[in-house]
Amino acid sequence: MSSSSKLIVVHLARALYLDDSAIEGEVELDFRRLVEDKIEEVHVKLRGLARTVITKGQTTMSQTIELVRDDVSIWSKGGAYPLPGNDTLCIPFRFHLPKNLYPSCQYAKWGQRGRIRYALSAVGVRPGALKFNSRVHVPIALVPKDAQGASLREKIVVATSIGVPLPWRTEIKEEKMRRGLWGDYATAQVELKIPQISSYPLHVPIPFVVKIKTISTPLTRAKADAHPADKPVFPPVPLNYDQVAFKLRHHLRLKARICKEKQTNDVHVFARRPGRDMVVEEEVPARKWIPFEGEERGDADPETKGTWVQEATFKSTFRLDCPPTFAIEIIKLDHFLSLNVPFPGVGNDVLVEVPITVTSGIDAPLLRDQSEEWQSPPPDFMDLPPEYWDATDHDWDDLDKKG
Repeated sequence: MSSSSKLIVVHLARALYLDDSAIEGEVELDFRRLVEDKIEEVHVKLRGLARTVITKGQTTMSQTIELVRDDVSIWSKGGAYPLPGNDTLCIPFRFHLPKNLYPSCQYAKWGQRGRIRYALSAVGVRPGALKFNSRVHVPIALVPKDAQGASLREKIVVATSIGVPLPWRTEIKEEKMRRGLWGDYATAQVELKIPQISSYPLHVPIPFVVKIKTISTPLTRAKADAHPADKPVFPPVPLNYDQVAFKLRHHLRLKARICKEKQTNDVHVFARRPGRDMVVEEEVPARKWIPFEGEERGDADPETKGTWVQEATFKSTFRLDCPPTFAIEIIKLDHFLSLNVPFPGVGNDVLVEVPITVTSGIDAPLLRDQSEEWQSPPPDFMDLPPEYWDATDHDWDDLDKKG
């Protein structure tokens, strides 16, 4: 990543940073411009903050927590000079990020804003109180170091590559339903299986299984045989994965002094789309009529009672690229998986929700030339909005307060 002007260019070798790790880079200076613009000193600032803004009616409140503040002077007038015949002066710099930092993130919705932002600023200082300094902001992405998640990542990769199933965490939801206001109830059961692990790391294929089973209202064998083969039996199972909605969602809680707000939003929709390599294994066998246990009449007797049983199974993987789960005084972010299976009739959809903890799954800063390995080059490593990377945003001025 680099951010440039005619005077100052900042170069960074890494594309994603971790807490308790080094930030190293190089500032490229146009020495001729330094002299022409009467720059007396160049220093680099590292800043990080958490900030919330909540508007209710005519009242707006904000709260800011400083996370990182560090400065280093890299050049002053009369100091280093470029080589003869060259106007470019390159000067390295280095910072060390503290431990226990929070992930980069930014959210905005209906008078509510919450963000955690990190940036480097290279500042060319001009003499005089009324002179404007020359500034270059370079936003950076950061996630917490996650040694345990990195181990889980390796475990998932190895297990899926050799075809060894991981232990499953199973969530089941069963609902009684009927098509209208009257009549007997049918049954729908939805089951979601995901790996039984303590946290779910970013950018690794995580397997899942969706199983759906429906049981019709009781009917005789004669009525079952009379049901047209091409007419669905209530409640029908989805015929393909595209008919269910599987998502990652989050609960976001914001606090700005005495104001508090919360919102629930979609983060990812795990759906087949053009350009995405999501492969789904689908199994939807023909429906079966099952007689009740204890029926003395044989299966072929027209008066034998039973039910239609229908099943569907969908298997695939999902990937996460969102800011990990975290909590700070003014921002709290929790994640959960949401599986919604629609059925005909009012209020008959079945919803399964599974809380999960999302972690970074990495234990070393990500270099630029590692982007192919991760199959999602930063800044897309995390799904951060374009506003986060806007180096001209006046909100970056908060990072430069008090110098």
